[in-house]
Amino acid sequence: FIMKLADLPDSVQHSVRDGQFKHFHPWRSVYKADSVSTPVRLVVDPSMTGLNGILAKGQNLLLSTPDILMRNRMSKLLWSSDISKLYNRLNLHPDHFQYSLFLYNPSLDPNQDPEVFVLTRAWYGVISSGNQAAVALKRLSSMYGDRYPEAVQVLDQSTYVDDMVDGTETAELREKRIEQVTKMLEHGSLPLKYIIRSSHPLP
Repeated sequence: FIMKLADLPDSVQHSVRDGQFKHFHPWRSVYKADSVSTPVRLVVDPSMTGLNGILAKGQNLLLSTPDILMRNRMSKLLWSSDISKLYNRLNLHPDHFQYSLFLYNPSLDPNQDPEVFVLTRAWYGVISSGNQAAVALKRLSSMYGDRYPEAVQVLDQSTYVDDMVDGTETAELREKRIEQVTKMLEHGSLPLKYIIRSSHPLP
C-alpha cells in the first residue's frame, strides 16, 4: 500500500522529483475499537490541503443504501458481505504518485526525521476513491457479466461501495449468487472478507 520513494524504480523517482507539482497528504490514525478487522486505520485528509477541492470526483455512481435495504428486506432470505480492502486493491498509476506523497518514519518516533513515502493505492479520505472503486466493479460486471449474470444483479443493485446486502426467495438462488459474486470478484483480485446468511450462525 505504501512504499518509500527511494525504493521505487529510478524512472518513477525521477518522474516524482521532477514533477512541477508535488502533494503531501496530511495523515492520522483513526481508532474504531469495535471493528474486528480494522481497529486502527491510517487515513489521509486532502481536504486540509485543498486537493479534494480540485480532484475530479466524477458522476455519483453510489446506490442509495435505504433503497438497497428496503428492497432486500422484502426477500425471504438475505446474505451480506464486504469486499476486503477494496480501495487498497486499486493501484494508482505511477503518473499520479507525485500527488500521493506523505512524510513517515516506520518507528513513529517524533525525534526521528521522516522520509518521503508514496501511497501507491487508492486511499480513504481521497474524494475520488469511492467512484474509482465503483468503476472497477462496473468494469468487472461488463467484462464477466455474460459468465456470471447473478453476480451482475448483486453488484449493480445491492452493493454500496464495498458492502453488499442481497435478498432471494430460495436458498439455491442465494448460494448461486454468492458463488458467482465470489468468482467474478476473483477476476479483479477482490476477495470477500466474510459471508453472512440469514438464519445461519454468524461466521
